[in-house]
Amino acid sequence: MHIARDADPALLPALAAGGVRFVFDGQADLRTVALAGTFNSWVGDACMLERVTPTRWTCTLPLPPGRHLYKFVLDDTHWIADPANPWRSEDGQGNSCVTVCLDGTVFLRRRGLRAEAPGVLYRNHQALTSPAWLPDAVVYQLSVRAFGGDFDGVRARLGHLADLGVNTIWMMPIHPIGVAGRRGSLGDPYAVRDFEAIDPALGDEDGLRRLVDAIHARGMRIVFDWTLNRSSVDHPLTMTHPDWFQRDRAGNVMYAVPRREYFAGFDFSNPDLRRYLVDTMCRWVERFGLDGMRFDDSDITPTDFLDEIRAALAAVRPDIALISQAYDEFHHVAACDLTYEGGTREMLRRVAHGEADAREFAQYWTESIYSFPRGALRLRWLEEKEQPRADAVFGHDAHLAAASVLLTMDGVPHILMGQEFGDSGWRDWTVLFDDWRLDWSSFDHAAFAHFSALVKLRQRHPALRRGATVFIDGLPDGVIGMVRSLDGERIGVYANLASTTAALPDDMGVPLYARGWDQDAGSLDAHGCLIAPLR
Repeated sequence: MHIARDADPALLPALAAGGVRFVFDGQADLRTVALAGTFNSWVGDACMLERVTPTRWTCTLPLPPGRHLYKFVLDDTHWIADPANPWRSEDGQGNSCVTVCLDGTVFLRRRGLRAEAPGVLYRNHQALTSPAWLPDAVVYQLSVRAFGGDFDGVRARLGHLADLGVNTIWMMPIHPIGVAGRRGSLGDPYAVRDFEAIDPALGDEDGLRRLVDAIHARGMRIVFDWTLNRSSVDHPLTMTHPDWFQRDRAGNVMYAVPRREYFAGFDFSNPDLRRYLVDTMCRWVERFGLDGMRFDDSDITPTDFLDEIRAALAAVRPDIALISQAYDEFHHVAACDLTYEGGTREMLRRVAHGEADAREFAQYWTESIYSFPRGALRLRWLEEKEQPRADAVFGHDAHLAAASVLLTMDGVPHILMGQEFGDSGWRDWTVLFDDWRLDWSSFDHAAFAHFSALVKLRQRHPALRRGATVFIDGLPDGVIGMVRSLDGERIGVYANLASTTAALPDDMGVPLYARGWDQDAGSLDAHGCLIAPLR
């Protein structure tokens, strides 16, 4: 995600005969260097580089168009980002990035992209037209078991979500979970043993239908989580349709991603497999009136298959929304409405910890906007299922300040269950391998009130959802300021991520919402926020 100013062009990924050339330059005592990434399911020995000088190694790979994340693997042990490529992914995992354009040329995000000098992907591609409801969405991700126990328990807690103000529920997988190789007492909910069934511990079809109807009755939408690349290793399809799965050298069903032995990876070169998965998704959407789907690990799914899925689901439900767990610019062209955007979280963390300033945050935002297709919507988050709680990343009060930025920015904001009331038991999605539940007894009412006020403010003011964004210069260290404007309404947003009080300009009207604001002194407390119309 960080973009450095200088890089040796000879070491950067580049178009070459046969594909994209990767170069690693390191110490002379290395025995092996390999390349692992989304293009080979992160297998650490699938692509070995050739030594061409005592310190330099290289390989050329034929890569399809799209964003590819990668690392070098040194001596089968050390996984490192590409030292020569300063572009790091927005997923919080420090991967190097390269995007291959439709003509085979290589795009690397660089400094200085802006409206007057956009990147090639912004110039050449318009994002697909998303359903009209999506730009107004605030997405809340939940596990049925962890949030409410079962479908009826979630339905009983919909009032909590209404009080919070969210309008779109992302429901994590509800399918039966594989038994073979399972970890924990319940196993990984993304290890699906039957794509056409419901885990009986969560309820039945009637219970799910009652839940969906209750969600819709409140004016909310529901997005269904779909495990796209794999099933559990004991899925019956591995026996009835063995040609639909990846195989190791010994002929055993396998999933190429390391340390995921309980998965069986799909072979998407099989058209019958694709047809089965698409038809199954369509049946779920049609039978239960689902408003959207979220695709797990779609960064290792062929983009042309995502395009197929979009066309089929849109024929069933024209206003469906698709979320891609990827950072791939090309997913916006014909397949998905939202891709992940975790760079906002990382930049806010750096500002809060004094590692970056507000100018760098604004620069990152600008470069991100103008490196994606025009009109691309991003799913912005401070927490997501593979990350720890934001309180652990920021500190509690700085997290609340960061939330005031997230919930007033462009894009579609995402809240992970329990984030809004200070649940501390979440580690990452692996807590769901056992019978883990949100700790409702530790409810932080002040944190909930803050999140609720921000979400409802966003819903009341279209400028905070769909307005233009201009960042404010010259503010005290640690303060991020921006103006959101639409149809004559101009709203100033100020968030103090620093641990010291900050003085603010005096050109604001009566606050729409404030936390830690001293009107008389014109000062904002440490980790406070102010949202107000501008005069």
